[in-house]
Amino acid sequence: MPNNNSDINPPQAPKTTGQSFVSVGRASISHAFKPPVPQTDKTAAPAPPKSSLEVGFVVKAQDYLLYLEGLPSVKIEDIIKSENGGRALVTALDHEKIEALMLDRQRPAPGESFTIDFSGIKIPPEVRLLGRAINPLGKAIDGKGGFPQSAEKINFGVVAPGVDSRKIISEQLYTGISVIDTLLPIGKGQRELIFGEPRSGKSAFLLDVILNQKGKSIICIYVAIGKAEIDVKKFINDLADEGGLSYSVIIAATSSESAPLISIAPAVGCSVAEFFVNSGRSVLMIFDDLGLHAKYLREIGLLSGRVPGRESYPADIFFAHSHLIERAGNFNQKAGNSSITLLPVIETDIENFTALIPTNIMSQTDGHILFSSSLRAQGQYPAIDPEKSVTRVGHQTQRPIHKILADKIRSLIAEYHELERYGRFGSELTPETQKLLKLGSIAMEFLKQEHLIRIDPTIQILLLSLLFTPFFDNKDLEFVRNNKTKILSFLRESPEFKIIGNKILTISLDNLIENMNQNISALEKACQTK
Repeated sequence: MPNNNSDINPPQAPKTTGQSFVSVGRASISHAFKPPVPQTDKTAAPAPPKSSLEVGFVVKAQDYLLYLEGLPSVKIEDIIKSENGGRALVTALDHEKIEALMLDRQRPAPGESFTIDFSGIKIPPEVRLLGRAINPLGKAIDGKGGFPQSAEKINFGVVAPGVDSRKIISEQLYTGISVIDTLLPIGKGQRELIFGEPRSGKSAFLLDVILNQKGKSIICIYVAIGKAEIDVKKFINDLADEGGLSYSVIIAATSSESAPLISIAPAVGCSVAEFFVNSGRSVLMIFDDLGLHAKYLREIGLLSGRVPGRESYPADIFFAHSHLIERAGNFNQKAGNSSITLLPVIETDIENFTALIPTNIMSQTDGHILFSSSLRAQGQYPAIDPEKSVTRVGHQTQRPIHKILADKIRSLIAEYHELERYGRFGSELTPETQKLLKLGSIAMEFLKQEHLIRIDPTIQILLLSLLFTPFFDNKDLEFVRNNKTKILSFLRESPEFKIIGNKILTISLDNLIENMNQNISALEKACQTK
């Protein structure tokens, strides 16, 4: 053992009658030997009698990183507790010592003793969690009081369900945002990366996605990972003001917490989501953000002396994130017959889109949505660049008519951008080209959507189908900007379009456009009214 100021020899427990020494290569601790009581994921095993408790002693301490001798039967990812009640997570074992990370603000000194905490970290019952904000240790941080005793124990060693527990993603998760539901659909059980530059509107988008799940029997779990405390409080307050807390759970480890506590926040979020899935509830989970999570894992790795890899991240950073992301998915009857849809977030700048962490997460997810601060500065919301965004399994979940319409809109926008670049050279444009440019600009305007505004999928289809009717033949982009609200209101409320909307699932796109042509005059009159 190295001899420095923070290293000491652990005190030896006295021998007593009936006790034996058990050596596992680290230290010989005197105790009444009894095999550990088996534990289950759901219920913590009862603690052994006090006389048989194993004891470990801190021999070296570096901030939140501890090295201990003793505790011969401890395992990786066990929780150990100090004599003052502080809890630490065991992260590594070798022949002579234990490595553990303190999860709270206590900083034990060499010589302090630890015992195994058989109760572990417990999460309050699911029904008590709804509408609450907790930290990764299960403690309330919203000022609404504590929770009753729970038997739901977090197991940090959970392995993601295998292929035999999953089924094909076939149902769409509607966000109420036209550009997502039409061009970049997300299926229930999909893992879709949200990434982009600072101040590009990601937080507002995430808030909208949660709020638009109201009344859909979906539980929303927002995991704040290393975010500023003021930002987390603002998000919670905005969610409460708009009525989204009743079906949401907030798990927050803010930047003021220690790196180990922040590092376990996503795993706690996955465990909470799995508790809901086991009771048959679908879950939408958000990790905000995994870029910060990786930085805290890097800090822990460097402090513990592990050999750094690319960009100084730990060599197992890919496993650390894939281990979490793979726990989301669409599960069959064997695994709860429900789904966990995951939206991991990474905030980066345009030069770092090809850095290690963004590319790692891209390879682990089913697509990505790119946010652009330049589009946000131009007043576009959501500031999503559809041409640089991908959804790999979302299109298979769309209604047939929505999927066909999405293909037409995507082709129209692509042609619009190409003609727009061509028109910059000052060439004379044909009437047909001018019409395509106008329809493309109107399509882009229709895909813009104000914050906190929800558009139902049926109305999205009706609105975008208008582009393929004669309605805009004698109208320009300015008309659309001035009358977009009236058009949406008429599509929602008029009896004529309600009848058409009720038939959307049973008719083709051509029949839909034909039916809309017959009611264009009524829409014209609605736009002329003040």
